Amino acid sequence: MPTHRLSRRIGDALKDENQPRHITELKPDYTKSMDIRGNPTTVCPCGSEIWNLKTIFNRDDGTIELYFTDMECADCGTLATAPTPENGTLED
Repeated sequence: MPTHRLSRRIGDALKDENQPRHITELKPDYTKSMDIRGNPTTVCPCGSEIWNLKTIFNRDDGTIELYFTDMECADCGTLATAPTPENGTLED
């Protein structure tokens, strides 16, 4: 491939990193992932605040009824523990 085409592709890729990505493009890059499960967190060591986790939604009103505390960083793939309410329930 000619050098100018390669440098243009690299330049386009760098521009794209600074732009918002579509949700289907939020796939972890596992090369630097870690397992930091244990202490609940809201921010990944890589700086991301977007997490992939499993939830169950209430069929009637669409609220989150239950969620698993194991979660994965949407950016780097680090495994972490999701925070929970202080009293252990979602209801007062």
